[in-house]
Amino acid sequence: MIGKPLTSGVARRGVIGEPFKVHHLSVQDVLGGLGRPYTAVVNDPPWTALSTTVPSAARVVPAWNMDLAHLETLIDSNDNGEVVVGIGGGTALDTAKFLAWKTQRPLIQIPTITSVDAGFTNAIGVRIEGNVRYIANIVPEFVVIDVDVICAAPRQLNRSGIGDILTCHTGLWDWQQATDKGIGHPWRDDLANLGQTLLRELDDGAAEVREVTTDGVRWMADAYRRIGAACAEAGHSRFEEGSEHYWAYAYERHTGAHQVHGELICFAVVAMSAVQGNNDMWAFDVVTRAGARAHPADLGITFDQFSAALLGLRSYARSEELDFGIADIRQLDAGDAQMAWALATALPRSGAS
Repeated sequence: MIGKPLTSGVARRGVIGEPFKVHHLSVQDVLGGLGRPYTAVVNDPPWTALSTTVPSAARVVPAWNMDLAHLETLIDSNDNGEVVVGIGGGTALDTAKFLAWKTQRPLIQIPTITSVDAGFTNAIGVRIEGNVRYIANIVPEFVVIDVDVICAAPRQLNRSGIGDILTCHTGLWDWQQATDKGIGHPWRDDLANLGQTLLRELDDGAAEVREVTTDGVRWMADAYRRIGAACAEAGHSRFEEGSEHYWAYAYERHTGAHQVHGELICFAVVAMSAVQGNNDMWAFDVVTRAGARAHPADLGITFDQFSAALLGLRSYARSEELDFGIADIRQLDAGDAQMAWALATALPRSGAS
């Protein structure tokens, strides 16, 4: 069973840096107790259902597009909300970060699914000409975990959140190779140990993630919290982001597609761990046992798309000045693409409840 999570204000071994404050409360209690007008940055669902049970927002901003040009249009001088509240998945949480940063207002984050770690990271990620860019940092006043709301979301979306934890598997491998060559951020045992701890906990708790239990949801939030604190303290995310994310960025740039982030990353970890020669069957097994949707056919990824992003990864990574990864070690070829694709297409198809 996954261990109990930390509660707000309580330290826990394995947390590096100052973790985000977390309140395990209902959305209704939090918004009802604000005592000040708020701007709600939302995904819908669940906003339509939630909005009937909470005080009216001063302004509601639907979140759907992370292009910087679009985000700039959301700035409204008539917005009289005194605090920005992100309510939803990654697009809502990241849009809320941007809006709070640009308007210099306090931020509260309320993730309603565990599909991505955006609520627990301080970096503001946007897209410029189809490429991911991190433009600033902001820390919320606190993050709200309403387990009932999260558990009511589609199970597949919650399961997909393992992607941003599973990335420690491929990210640490890349970082070790870079360290051996004296490239990039210096190795830190504390960050590496955190990544390995999270992978062990995920391995042990995959069944609870699959069933979207209360303990599973709380563990996922706690894992994100530890990751976010460590990245903020270190000033980089080297231990939990590597070639899997680089391939995903290249794929999105090449195709213009935007799958559910966690599902795309689960696929990418399986495929890129195969390319790395990095215990790929372990990654395959964890994704399978956690029930995350990652089969390329379910995600709408074709072999030609996968191969084009993979074979062009070195060029893309260098043009975007990404950290050192497998594509910098050797030129990836058609054999790599075929081998990784064979493993990824052996993943279970979606359809499990």
